[in-house]
Amino acid sequence: MARVAALPPSRSSPTLQFLPLLLLLLRETGAQDVQVRVPPEVRGYLGGTVQLPCHLLPPGPEVRVSQSAGTRQGTEMDLRDATLALRGLTVDDEGNYTCEFATFPSGTSRGVTWLKAIAQPQNHAETQEVTLSLDPVPVARCVSEGGRPPARISWFSPLDGETKETQMSGPVPGTVTVTSRFTLVPLSRADGVKVTCKVEHESFEEPILLPVTLSVRYPPEVSISGYDDNWYLGRSEATLSCDVRSKPEPTGYDWSTTAGVFPASAVAQGPQLIIHSVDRLVNTTFICTVTNAVGTGRAEQVVLVRDTPRASPRDVGPVVWGAVGGTLLVLLLLAGGSLAFILLRVRRRRKSPGGGGGGGGESSGGGAYDPKTQVFGNGGPVFWTPAAPGPLKPDGKEEEDEEEEEEKAEEGLMLPPPKALEDDMESQLDGSLISRRAIYV
Repeated sequence: MARVAALPPSRSSPTLQFLPLLLLLLRETGAQDVQVRVPPEVRGYLGGTVQLPCHLLPPGPEVRVSQSAGTRQGTEMDLRDATLALRGLTVDDEGNYTCEFATFPSGTSRGVTWLKAIAQPQNHAETQEVTLSLDPVPVARCVSEGGRPPARISWFSPLDGETKETQMSGPVPGTVTVTSRFTLVPLSRADGVKVTCKVEHESFEEPILLPVTLSVRYPPEVSISGYDDNWYLGRSEATLSCDVRSKPEPTGYDWSTTAGVFPASAVAQGPQLIIHSVDRLVNTTFICTVTNAVGTGRAEQVVLVRDTPRASPRDVGPVVWGAVGGTLLVLLLLAGGSLAFILLRVRRRRKSPGGGGGGGGESSGGGAYDPKTQVFGNGGPVFWTPAAPGPLKPDGKEEEDEEEEEEKAEEGLMLPPPKALEDDMESQLDGSLISRRAIYV
């Protein structure tokens, strides 16, 4: 004879009542082992229904099971299923549950399941409006209400801040409410910044992200625009604008001057100051004072009045580029003239009989003599010994060279040699040249 029973948890539970089942196993052969299959852990939500599966695994197809006692009626397959269902789950139902089958002659087989009662929390995040301060205060709050076990809360923020967390009992017995506050020094730059509350719980498939936009009240931060450093006598419709950043919005604007005298041509229109005609009185420092519900802010602007308008960048640009272009042109002309002068000097040295470009050595006698120049001295005409003659040019070549030199002379590169000087020289028997028009002393 075999007996199957579903036993209650290790501690008493008033909500659980079990009916003992008496089973008779008729077997044709000797005793065989019997196994019980149960999950190690089952999770159930508070207030809901949960099932604890428990099944008897038969040792073979030849086993037959029949009911011999008890009030439960069913088929042979029903007797192998001892699954337990609990409705209206409470915290007291959490614990270990043992499912036990008593068999004969194998003895007792059992399995244990841990029932865990959980509760999914409700989450929300909100901003806490604060006023500008130099002391850290909570600026955002994130609440995870009625969780079992307690939820885990963290913050993501581009600002440096700290978190403070508290826990208290939730709305359902056995649950916990977690509150996390994000704290920082509330400066004006923190207003409008987004921070994120991250809530994690084992009942969530993925973390819940709750964005929060910070709200910081601060007095007006003021600046003045519109002055371009080109206010001159007689200029019309010059304007200054009072630019404000504040929370809440400004409630009043006031324009004044440090000198105490307000120009008659200046008209204040809320955040704008319009000067219909610039005069000497406008040469002062203007003050814009702005007020809101938190406090007051102000800014100053110094105005310098010119006698005449300042040249605009559009007018200065062509003048500067023209001066640069003219300077570059002069430099190019000077460079070209210097190069032409050097080339001309080199060419003349090469064509002179005593120059270094023709390969001649030292001159004999009284020194070198240029046939194109008449030199007079105290002892008579100066003679020169010609260098070794070079190769003869073909007929007509000298005429072509002379024509080429004349063409270059016309272009301004060199001066043509005067023919009167070339015809003035006369060769002597000793190889020297003398001038026909030389005066001997």
